[in-house]
Amino acid sequence: MGLTLLVPSLMLNLINTAYYGFGQFLPGLLSIFFFRSIRPAGIAAGLIAGDLFAIGMHLAQMNFLNINIGLIALLLNFTVAYAISMYLKRKQKAQTAFEEPIACNSIELEETYPKNSVIVD
Repeated sequence: MGLTLLVPSLMLNLINTAYYGFGQFLPGLLSIFFFRSIRPAGIAAGLIAGDLFAIGMHLAQMNFLNINIGLIALLLNFTVAYAISMYLKRKQKAQTAFEEPIACNSIELEETYPKNSVIVD
């Protein structure tokens, strides 16, 4: 009771920050069910970016055009998740484009050095 008298807005702040934090799971859940191209690293990066943005804006007591901070953080969360996922997808495509198939290497090696030949120095 004493805490309520000393800090009357404490409970409201706790509820708001919990709402901002729990709300950041929505883009991850939607991505898992509907957007298979979103990677786990992207979901994690978006979750962290959204949480940090929401908490930072709440602590700084800033707002944009009286829009809920959690909604802005959700948009940032999804944007970061999508951007990281597309970057990782492009990076993986670039790495696999330069690799030769293993079967191709073994055939070329066998043509150069047949198995039955003996190399004498």
